[in-house]
Amino acid sequence: MARLMIHRNLLKDLGSLPASTRKKVSEMVDKFQRDSKTPALHLEHYNEAVDGKVRSARVDDAYRAIVIAPTQGDTYLLMHVDHHDKAYRWCKNKRFEIHQATGVLQVFDVEEVNAAAEDAKPIFQPVSSYPLQQLSDDEIFHAGVPSPLIPAVRVIQSDEALSALKEYLPTDAYQVLLFVACGMSVDEALSEALGITDDQKKKVADAGDFTNLEEQSNLDLVFVDGQDELKRIMASSFDAWRIFLHPYQRKIVEWDVTGPMKINGAAGTGKTVVMMHRAVHLASRLADPNARVLVTTYTTNLSVTIKDLIQRLCTQKCPEATNKIEVTNLHALARTICTRGGWRGKVAGKQAMDEIWQDLLDGSIAASPTFTSDFIREEYEEVVDPMGITTEDEYLTSVRSGRPRLSRQQRKAAWPTFAAFQRELKKRNLLTFDGLIHEARLALEKGDFPHYEHVLVDEIQDFGVEALRLIRMLSPSVAGAANPLTVVGDGHQRIYKSNIPLSRAGIEVRGRSRRLKINYRTTEQIRTCAQKMLEGVEVDNLDGEGATTIGDQSLVQGPLPTFHSCAGLDEEAAAVVKWVHGLLAENYATHEICIAPGKPSIRSALAASNIPTLELQPNASDPESSEAGVRLGTLYRIKGLEFKSVALCLNGESAPSTQQNPLAAKRRQCLHYVAATRARERLLITS
Repeated sequence: MARLMIHRNLLKDLGSLPASTRKKVSEMVDKFQRDSKTPALHLEHYNEAVDGKVRSARVDDAYRAIVIAPTQGDTYLLMHVDHHDKAYRWCKNKRFEIHQATGVLQVFDVEEVNAAAEDAKPIFQPVSSYPLQQLSDDEIFHAGVPSPLIPAVRVIQSDEALSALKEYLPTDAYQVLLFVACGMSVDEALSEALGITDDQKKKVADAGDFTNLEEQSNLDLVFVDGQDELKRIMASSFDAWRIFLHPYQRKIVEWDVTGPMKINGAAGTGKTVVMMHRAVHLASRLADPNARVLVTTYTTNLSVTIKDLIQRLCTQKCPEATNKIEVTNLHALARTICTRGGWRGKVAGKQAMDEIWQDLLDGSIAASPTFTSDFIREEYEEVVDPMGITTEDEYLTSVRSGRPRLSRQQRKAAWPTFAAFQRELKKRNLLTFDGLIHEARLALEKGDFPHYEHVLVDEIQDFGVEALRLIRMLSPSVAGAANPLTVVGDGHQRIYKSNIPLSRAGIEVRGRSRRLKINYRTTEQIRTCAQKMLEGVEVDNLDGEGATTIGDQSLVQGPLPTFHSCAGLDEEAAAVVKWVHGLLAENYATHEICIAPGKPSIRSALAASNIPTLELQPNASDPESSEAGVRLGTLYRIKGLEFKSVALCLNGESAPSTQQNPLAAKRRQCLHYVAATRARERLLITS
């Protein structure tokens, strides 16, 4: 029986078709799955196409579907649906071929690629010894370039010329060439871009044999099992992340390891998506009905978002996995552990801690002029509390990453104040959030809480050493346990804690680390702008070493971010309203626009222009298209979310001094980076 695979772009575009046509497409898919030879499909050769595999199928009186027939096997490809003449124009000069070295389906127009290469030659200055020029024709072919396009690649002599061909080359071939241009070998680039290693290379005998496409490293095709599944996809918003995974991402999702593993990469590279797919993948394989998978993250807001997305992913992929996955945030997890261990206290609020510090720092304990009150409090919050330090000896030997140097004598002078603060908390039966994590770890040491079969952690860059020890203890500790712990994070986005190498908490990931490089969320222009916000910030790989950004790139182009310097809040509000009006005129929906922080002056100006707004609430998901309104939120609240357009309103913001508090200044830069990378297409920055 014939099978039909559907291209990502067609699924994405189905929503723009008339409702009656969408219904007919769904019925056509069902007919095809039942009997691909039925005359009702009107499946016919398109004789004017350069590729003899092109067929057209009648959807209704006005629309035609472009189907690619195999030369071997019975797997067909549904590629495009459009008005009669437009559909034929779309496919007339294109080739649809399986690359015989990589096994990837490629769609390309030879004349178009060659013309673009010729146009680029006189514009961009050649670079001596450009890496692509060092490749032989055979190496270029094995990098995934179709044979007819090798002459076009031969003329590429600079990064700019390669970038000029991005829209014309097959996506997979461009990604491999990009990594080669960044200094990788062809084999390294194939592994990085497509997840293809030496032992996975398969020669494909025929460019028209689609038989094994599901198993190959394909970016854009999915098998849809009949009309019902297609209706489910069309009934909800098309979320490509639920259906399509990049081959390299899929490789990480399904990677079986013995011991902890790490996934890192800059914002927008799909780390959280990979983690969610991996959680569902691992849950689907649990044989014990009582076994559970834990997914946790640092902030409450992101855990709420992840929980909602995992439920949607389970609906699509594996409904029975829903009840096997627990999603919570770090502090809620620690509170649960402590409560089960018998703790009946409270977490100290800001007011209670301010009162205790005020009493201590005004009294005789802080009479020494060696330290300022601000320094003492910062030292406790940055070092003593997150590291679970409870004795003077522990403090004297602690590693104080990112803090001003202190002699042993100075540490001894500071310790009595820290000890007094801890005594006051204990008297009032209070714990700080970091103290809660410390107590939870102690409870685990007593064996008062069950282990999970698999533990997955997002935002690992913001976990202190005690939090890292806690999640290590929650994961299976049996030697040789399969896939016990997956940690996911990005040093670019560290906005809460100091840099703590995973190894310091006993989490060894050497040989089990993967970095994602391809940005799927933002345009290249926004990615570059956000990266510049981190100037002077050393970004680590989460385990004490510098993170390499070689090969990091977005595959999507767009307009440059807009910058507006404002004399005051009213001018800023007017600039934001004008920007929003421009987006609405381009048919952006209000829920696709976010402003952070959502200042009262901006909220009032939007209301005066009759533009609805919606405040993003803590501990609640964004209602997305179900509720209109330009989104307003804090810089912290929008972490983990994404919007087509974001206004980052920094007018009037006073940045922390790099001399007085270098950690706070770096975290502010990271916070701006996080906020800017929430934007997919448009970014406005006011200052």
